[in-house]
Amino acid sequence: MSLFSIDIERFYRELEEKSLQLRGIFCLQYPIYCIHANITDETPDPLDNLDNLIVDFLISKPDLSAFQIASLIGTSKHLVEYRIAKLVQDKLLQKKGKDFILSELGTEVFSEKTQIRQHKQSYDFYLDGITLKPLSKIYYSYYRTKLISENDSYYHTNKKGETKLIQPFGPDLVHTPPDNDEITQNIFEVGNEERGSFSIPHGLVSIDDTSFTKMSFHLLVAVSSKMDRIVKELIDGHAIYSLSDELSYYETLKQNIKCFENILKDKITQLEFKISIPNIRLDSEDTPRPILTSNWAEVQKHNESENKCYSFSSEDLLKVVDQIFQIKHVVPESLINEDSIIEIAIDKNTLFSSTDRQKLVADLIRERDYKFGFENNNVFLLYLYYKTDDDFVKEVIQFKKTLIDSDGEDINLNWFESSQPKYSLNYRRLLIAAGEYWLLEKLDIEKYMTEPN
Repeated sequence: MSLFSIDIERFYRELEEKSLQLRGIFCLQYPIYCIHANITDETPDPLDNLDNLIVDFLISKPDLSAFQIASLIGTSKHLVEYRIAKLVQDKLLQKKGKDFILSELGTEVFSEKTQIRQHKQSYDFYLDGITLKPLSKIYYSYYRTKLISENDSYYHTNKKGETKLIQPFGPDLVHTPPDNDEITQNIFEVGNEERGSFSIPHGLVSIDDTSFTKMSFHLLVAVSSKMDRIVKELIDGHAIYSLSDELSYYETLKQNIKCFENILKDKITQLEFKISIPNIRLDSEDTPRPILTSNWAEVQKHNESENKCYSFSSEDLLKVVDQIFQIKHVVPESLINEDSIIEIAIDKNTLFSSTDRQKLVADLIRERDYKFGFENNNVFLLYLYYKTDDDFVKEVIQFKKTLIDSDGEDINLNWFESSQPKYSLNYRRLLIAAGEYWLLEKLDIEKYMTEPN
């Protein structure tokens, strides 16, 4: 899923270092507000010095044109016109005929210097959609592009050629109704020394009027286990890892989303993975594909799922293994389906029934595989763990590890005879079982075809 930039394997390894085993990751849309405000601000503008020059010229000669002033200070006519219009808008200049003269406020700011210049401008504030508290400055920059607006939409054409309008906005919690007084109070409660951290103008004087756009932000919920304990915690699927930050990858995934943890901590502890089987359509011959989903819609009603992460029937789990993980001819007895783990035991028949033995053997070596879900169903990915008690499968795994450990050596018939004599008689059977057909073909050419003279 390109929606997120998370390095799943790095996260998995760092959890392992904490003796935690990742079970899966949920996905939630958290409510955000973009408050469109007209504000009065005393923060110095980079162009204030240019305005001072323009005003000095107009004080000495009020009928100077924008072109004349631009020629004198070495800038464009359009820029001077824009700044004069801004001075008029801020009620610092007044136009009388062709002349521009200082207003009473302008005199206090530029001549008497008894007032600090204030700017009237539009500004967007980003707030937590539940607490109405300001978000940190990273949500104004990098994370701004990750926010989903209620107005966003795009067209998607599926494999059948059907085009549908997609509207990705769908927060999983209801926005708190915006209250202007509360919003203003929350913004001004941020002290001057902290305003930079929340991208609030240091010289903010007043918020004069507001409107808003509802938005949402994707958060991930990682589920892992340690012995008999289940851990469910928020992580950031958009985090950027940098060695210069001197943080672990795990810490990087936590640092920018801590502000949401208090709101969600009680809810996410009740999350479970579920399986939904769509109804069979009368006009379709296709077998309905199982869908990975969650119990988020009922999470308020449940309070017994804190130490659970799966709620699967054995029949539905078989369908997931068959149709989503593409492991065929699985017997129910080979599946472990518990509250805290789902696992499959691979035997010789299952291995030879696989359409991709090479991948299955690789997954057996890693002892796991995962499949992505859909964020609209609150599932990012689900892990399935692998094991085997079959002696032949164990031999295949060991054989594949031997090939991997060869570390680029030229594997030929002589290599088997000199380095791995125990496989010299049965390498063909093991190569077929491991799905290493390219190597089998190479060895058969070497054995049965002679080079031309």
